[in-house]
Amino acid sequence: MLCDKPLVEVNNISKTFLLNALGGGRPLYQKLGGEPSKVRQALDNISFKLERGEALGIMGRNGSGKSTLLKILAGIVDPTSGEAIIRGRIGALLEVGSGAHPDLSGWDNMRLAARLLGVAKAERQEYYERTASFCELGNKLSEPARWYSSGQFARLGFAMAAMAPTDLLLIDEALAAGDMQFQLKCFDFFYAAKAQGRSFIFVSHSLPVLRDLCEKGIVLQGAKALYTGDIKEAVHSYESSVAGN
Repeated sequence: MLCDKPLVEVNNISKTFLLNALGGGRPLYQKLGGEPSKVRQALDNISFKLERGEALGIMGRNGSGKSTLLKILAGIVDPTSGEAIIRGRIGALLEVGSGAHPDLSGWDNMRLAARLLGVAKAERQEYYERTASFCELGNKLSEPARWYSSGQFARLGFAMAAMAPTDLLLIDEALAAGDMQFQLKCFDFFYAAKAQGRSFIFVSHSLPVLRDLCEKGIVLQGAKALYTGDIKEAVHSYESSVAGN
């Protein structure tokens, strides 16, 4: 049965990017008579599974492939090889404040997000109410988002992604939305949502946050998986890799 299978299965995903390429897929050296374009390996044979109600933390230095992996899971980028199977609805917050259009009011942003996130028409009014309550912006929701402070903008983006009825939420360095009180509210949301069977994949440099929120972890280094498994061991592996340079 579908519910007996993992929510997420990532099987041998690799991703390479061709650098210095011009239009039509022709390498730069063909245009200018120089050296062949370089190929950058962003991910190399990555595999893991995630069950419903679990959270995974992705760790690694800048350029190790963390954001590329999330973009593949979100369907924004295609892998060069391998596959990602996700048995449910996905939401993504790939940067603080993402998902909000500055020229639209908060309410109009919610209406747009509901359509983009696939919220059923019968569920939309509840979605708007829950999002408005969670972001705590009050009358500001009637104003264009460009008039918001950076913290208010981040709170709206986070709330729109979090309140959608998704099975999996992908979050890239967006755990610092709003002030301390709002951050605590976000943590309460994560715990409650996990208890209801929702799953999360986090990219963050905050190891205490990942250790607290996640059961599983993966450490990326040089596009490869240095460690995949228990979150405490993953954090230890990452700390050791950083200490060893």
